[in-house]
Amino acid sequence: MKNIKRKAGRPKLPKRESKRKIVPVRLDAGDLSLAMNAASASKQDLSGWIRDMLRTMAERQLFRRTLHEAMEIVLRERPDFSATSSDLSEAIRQRALYTRKDGKYPKAQQINARARKYPEIFLLTEAGLIRLKTSPREVSPTESGDLDFHPIEIPGEPLSATILRERR
Repeated sequence: MKNIKRKAGRPKLPKRESKRKIVPVRLDAGDLSLAMNAASASKQDLSGWIRDMLRTMAERQLFRRTLHEAMEIVLRERPDFSATSSDLSEAIRQRALYTRKDGKYPKAQQINARARKYPEIFLLTEAGLIRLKTSPREVSPTESGDLDFHPIEIPGEPLSATILRERR
């Protein structure tokens, strides 16, 4: 049997699994420490945490909310906190809760992918339903029967951005 010499380092990922662009970011010691602690608290590596935060903040700035926030809004109003990805897509479209960069509404496949990306928020059942993970203590006013409750968007800079800006 022939010994095959392996290359040092991490094996290459298949093309569709690898990230396409590397964006260098310079952080001072305080910002790096803050980011590393936040990533550690959320049980993610630093790179994954930065990607998640960047996506979340970009969606909030462009679309007023993220897709998974729109999904949560719809699911919280359902009696069993679950729906199919097609039902979620239609409800988000009807209520204009989220639009993509191209101005279109999310398709069922995109909703399904987002539910898989956030297993701490959503559960995919064998019956093809997306279920919101909740505990009895996490009941919002709409779930408790207060149908006059409507959350409002407060304009302005997020508190975390203000804190980071003030530290500099």
